[in-house]
This record gives sequence, C-alpha cells and structure tokens, in this order.
Amino acid sequence: MLSKETRERFGWLWIMLPAGVSLLTLWHHYHIPGVSADGTIFLQIARNFLFGQGLGWQALWVPPFHSVLLAGAAHLTGGSDLLAAAAIVGSLQAFLLVLVVYGLAATIFDRRTAVIAALVTAVFPHLLFITFSPESEITYTFLLALALFLFALAVKRQSYPFATVAGVAFAMAYLTRSEGFIVMGLVFLATLMVQGWRFYRTTVLKLCAVTAVVFLLASLPYLLFLQKNYGAWVISPKTTYVMIWMKSRIYHDNDKGEMGNEELWGLNSEGKLRWQEPKGIGELADYLMSDPGKSLAVYLRNLSQEIPGRIPNNSGMETYPQVFPIYLALAALLAVFASMGAASRWKLAILLAPFALLFILPVFTEGWWRYLVPYLPLLIILAARGVWVLAEFCSRPLPLERQRMVSTVMAALMAALVMARMGYTIVPNSVPIAVAPELTARRSYAVEQQHAGEWAVQQFGVGGNYMASWSKIIYYLNGTWTAFPVASLEETLAYARKNRADYLVLEMMGETLATPELTKLIPGVTLAGVYRSSGINYAAAFYKITPETRRTLISR
Repeated sequence: MLSKETRERFGWLWIMLPAGVSLLTLWHHYHIPGVSADGTIFLQIARNFLFGQGLGWQALWVPPFHSVLLAGAAHLTGGSDLLAAAAIVGSLQAFLLVLVVYGLAATIFDRRTAVIAALVTAVFPHLLFITFSPESEITYTFLLALALFLFALAVKRQSYPFATVAGVAFAMAYLTRSEGFIVMGLVFLATLMVQGWRFYRTTVLKLCAVTAVVFLLASLPYLLFLQKNYGAWVISPKTTYVMIWMKSRIYHDNDKGEMGNEELWGLNSEGKLRWQEPKGIGELADYLMSDPGKSLAVYLRNLSQEIPGRIPNNSGMETYPQVFPIYLALAALLAVFASMGAASRWKLAILLAPFALLFILPVFTEGWWRYLVPYLPLLIILAARGVWVLAEFCSRPLPLERQRMVSTVMAALMAALVMARMGYTIVPNSVPIAVAPELTARRSYAVEQQHAGEWAVQQFGVGGNYMASWSKIIYYLNGTWTAFPVASLEETLAYARKNRADYLVLEMMGETLATPELTKLIPGVTLAGVYRSSGINYAAAFYKITPETRRTLISR
C-alpha cells in the first residue's frame, strides 16, 4: 500500500487515465459531421469571417464565438472546409472538457471523485454526439465547465487572478450561448447566499465583482455590435426570436412554425426582419399573464420533460441512454445530502446553481436533451461523489484496514458498470450518403440540397450573395446569405437590393414546373439556372436580379 505522502506527490498522474480514455474514444469515433439545420447558422457566421464580411446578421441570431473558432481552425488548416474544422474544434474541446471536469471535481471534492467523473465524461454518448456537430453545444459545455472550475479555484484560494480569468471564461461561454450570463448570475447568487447575512463583508463578494467586471469588458465588443444593430442595449440576441417562436411551437397560438411565419420573417416599417425588433421582460410578462392558466399548464408540462427518465431523447439519440440517467441523478442526490456541512456549502452552490436554469427553460421550450447536455458534466461530478459515498457506507462494517481497499473496488465496479452502459458506439457514416441504400425522404432531400448548392457553385462561382430561405442548401452555396423574407414581391426585391443579394433561390419539393413556367414565377428577375434532381421530385431555381430591376429599385 502506498504511503499518504507518495499518494499526494504523484496523485496528479491519475488524470492520465481519463485523458488516455478520452483520446482513444475520440480517435475511435472521429468523423466529419454533417450539416444540421441550426448548424447552418454557425457555419455561415464562420464563412462570413473567412470572406472578410465580419459577423453578418446571423450573429444577431446566435452569439459568434463558436463560429470564430470554426473559422480560425479552417484558416489554420489551410482550407475552407468548415465541417472538417468543426470536427477538429469539437474533438479538441471534448478532450479539454475531460481535463476540466477532472480539475473541477478535484477542486470541489477530491481526486478519486475526479477520476470517475472524468472517465464517465470521456465516454458519455451525448457528449460524443455534440462533439461531432457544427453547432455550439460542445464549445459552450467546455467553456462553462472551465468558467466554473476557475471560479471555484478563485473562491477556494481567495484569488483575484483566478477571478479575472474566470470572468474571461464566463464571457466566452456567454459569447457561445447567451444563457451563459444567466448561469454566471445564478452562480454568483448561490455562492453569496451561502456566505450568510454578512455576505457583503466577504472576499467572495469582491471575487464576484471582479469576475463580473471582467465579463462585461470581455463581452463589450459583442454588446456594442448588438446595440448598433438593435438600436438598444440587448444582452440576449435571441430574445425576440424565442418569444415569437414559443408562441407558435410551445403555446400553439398560431402553429406557423419557422418558415412562412411572418411574425419571424416578415419585414417591419424599417425594412428589418421582425425578429430583429428588440423585446424584453415586460413583453414576455404581458404575454404570459394574458392567459395565466394556460401559461402555468404549459410550464408544468415542459418542466415534467426535464425530469430524469422523461427527457425527450430525439435528434438521432433515440436508442441511447437518457442525458440525465435516473441512476446518476440518484447518486448525485446522495452526494448532495452527504455534503451538507458548512465547509461544503460554497462547493455545492457552484455545482448546483447552474441547474436553476432548468426552472427557467420551461417558460420558453419543451424538454430537449440538447438544452440540458451542457450541464451534464456537473451531474456526472455529483454522481461520481455519490458513488464514493455509497461505497464507503457499504464498507463500514468491515475492519478499518480493509475499508479503503473494499470501498475503492466497489467504486471502481460501479464506475465500470456506468461506463459499460454508456459504451454505445456512435458510428460515423462511412458510406457516402448519396449512395446509401435506405435513404429516408428527409435525408434524400438533404442530399439534393447539397447537390443543388454544389451545382450553383459550379455555375456561378464562389462567394455569391444568395437570398434563400433557411435550409441546409445555404452551406453548400459557399457564399454569403441574405434571409428570404415573408413579404410581397416588391418588398422582397427591395430587401434583396438593400442587402446586395446577387441571386434569389427558390427550392421546390413535389413541384413539376417546367423551366418556362419557372421564368414567370418572379417577374423582374432573370432565371439564371435550375437544378433538378434525377432521383426525387426536387428542384432549385436561381434568379439573378437584372440591371433593369436594380435601376428601378435605386430610383425608388
């Protein structure tokens, strides 16, 4: 048996075990992700950067930091393949996430808890899924865990330097997903509350203040960008969109969904998209209080879908375990109740405070694993602590000299069982999607969108400005993107000219229109070309704004 001094001196080497497992797991699962609907937005912001166009209007939809990383990775690797860049960025952050989880768990609890937490994190299928995705979840998950780790070190060591870098990390998390600033506020509130009534005299308050100031300074360029475009100070760029979306998809006031919804994509009197009108807490409160009974019913229904065992496991994860498995949740509760001492209150506050967001999300959306997965590492840390609590409790009847060995074996076995349960394989699509024998209608549509976009690049070159409805074709057009508004023809053409669009894109599924008939669909523009699928009933028509149309619009 190693001496206590030896264990303390070389204990840090235990991090090599989860680090090695993470590298092997990532190597085994490594593949280039496909284009997702939401991923189109992040990829387009990155492409705007590569084209030297700045953030673009898409950064009013989602924060841009993840996209900046994608653009940087693509630039450093000497290519423009943003999907390959997404695989690189995701893999690097998934590996770093394992290390940060180890550090956070060791700071809050101990190294043995850290080993189990990091090992489970390395193989958890939902974390692997978001690793190979063009969307921002893996970046946000890593940065949030990093911010909490640095803030925990700041509180533990009463360190202002750590509070400073924690502020930068919280800012990067916010610049990845806007809810990051809410989580930071929740952590500050919880950490201060456990200080007692005289919290205003504690060093923790000063640490929170330093973190908050650095957060604001680091976020200021983006806040100024939002202020310039919205004409008002806005901290959450997606507020208006979410409010309009939830009326349709969550509260079912009109069921217009995304496309064709003039509340989202219509134009206001200033010629901006309707979701670009800033709204705040007042408008949200007025809407919810217009029918309190319905609002409460919807909230409770959505909240019930965040309970472990009831969380919708869709979007390609239908056959996988829950993102918050019941057994992890029970182990986490055991850890919480076993760590209620005064010395542990600030530690539990940092780990538990982010979960308070789960009581806010049901106002806006149904339960969905993608909304919850960024907080999974915190649940894993608590569950790993619970495993040790249970192992130590079960070994108490044994002689003192055998308790440590038996509890270690029991904890290792429980961790191994959890890892085996999580050991499903996310198989990369090794067969080209275009020739796979069992394509669904949805995948067939996505394939044709890729072909249509690549055909357009061959016909019109790289870098065109396309006015198109939000779909996967946007990525394959390899240009800039102007949103296709829900508006009259005259308003649409005026909006296209205002945004210097080169082509209007009209996708058709199930249509059987001939080329002469397509020409008549949009008077005042010239039909530049039509892509027609040879496999399914799909076509994409590309219209170029004619010089005559441009002169007419300018004269107006």
